[in-house]
Parts: sequence; C-alpha cells; structure tokens
Amino acid sequence: MKLTQPSTVDQSDRQVPYNLRQSGPTPQQMLISTRVRKSAYWHLSVEAGCWRCTVYNRMYHPRGYVKPEDGGAMVEYDALVNHVTMWNVAVERQIRVKGPDALKFTNYVITRDASRIEVMNGKYVILCNSKGGVLNDPILLRVAEDEFWFSLSDSDIMFFLQGVNHDKKFNVTIDEIDAAPVQIQGPKSVDLMANLVGEAVRDIPQTRIFSKDSLTWMMPVIL
Repeated sequence: MKLTQPSTVDQSDRQVPYNLRQSGPTPQQMLISTRVRKSAYWHLSVEAGCWRCTVYNRMYHPRGYVKPEDGGAMVEYDALVNHVTMWNVAVERQIRVKGPDALKFTNYVITRDASRIEVMNGKYVILCNSKGGVLNDPILLRVAEDEFWFSLSDSDIMFFLQGVNHDKKFNVTIDEIDAAPVQIQGPKSVDLMANLVGEAVRDIPQTRIFSKDSLTWMMPVIL
C-alpha cells in the first residue's frame, strides 16, 4: 500500500498558541536588571566565569561557563559524565505547603498518593490542569507530617496552588521559602560529598532527605 504525504495540516482545533520558532544566535545581549531575580549564588556564578544565562522561574539561571573558544558545552558535558560538576539550581524554587490540611491539599493537586511519602523523603510528582495537561513536574519533599516542599521546574506553581485554595477550603499556608538548591552531579559526586561531609553520605538512600543535624554542618541533602 502506497502512503501519500498530506499537503496541508489542519490546525483549526488547536487549543494552544504556536511556540516561537528557535531562530538561532542573535547579537543581542540579555539585560541583567532588577525585574528578574538573582539567586544567592549569582555573584559566585559570575566569579566562576558564567558568560551566558537564561531565565527560569523569574530568576537568572547560569547556563555556560566554558567559552566556545575553549571547548564550550562539550567540556562541561565531559565534566558531567566523567567527573563531577556543581550546578547553581537556585531557580528550582521551593514552594511550601504547611498546615493541618497539608496532606489533603497536596493529594488534591498531584497525581500520586502523597500519603505514601514518608517524612524526610521525596518523590517525583506531576501536577495537571483540568484537561490533563502537565503544569509542573517537581520533586516533592515531605519535611514534616504537616509540611511539603514543591521543588519546581519552570512555572509559577505558587500562584496556581494559591488559586486552587482561594476559598480557604484547605487549612494550609502556601508560600515561597528562602531556600536555594545546589546540585552536585557526575560519577564522582558521591566521593566529593563524602570528602566534604563524611562517609555517612554514601548511605543516603535514593530520595531520602538528611538535615544538617544528620550530616555535620550541612543543610538538607537529597539523593
């Protein structure tokens, strides 16, 4: 049976606008201004040689350190897959849901059973709209019986969550907390962390949270 290629594509039933086409490099520079937030580590990223960035959750996200003439992204890729890298991911904002109805509310907005997440553990979750479209796919941390942190990908989920609870049906507080994640990635990452904070880090189970009380001076660590 011979297949024929259609000459037109009917787009009349599209429910979302077209995305802007990726048109390649431009001579324009990104203006660093107060309209977009800088993380607690922004100045350190600049000192480390950050020469390009993007915007993620209304915050500058460093995305390049090695200049193209020095090998560019492939040098950084080699460090990631063969060695160890440190990533400024403070852009993954932490939205806290806390209160007597925290579990009930969290279960209402995600697609998995939050009651199965033990305290001081985290899970990958998805938030959907009423049509099943994905709004965000954060890592959900349960830091207490009545407290969850949504570690976000790039969308304003705090406003969505606050809108869902606009009628105060759930007895919870929803806010963005002052927490700025850093990621250590690569095959040598565990060795680096063990050298920094001790051998106990090797025994952290996947998605388990350890606090500064568990690992000397460290803030929460999630593996």
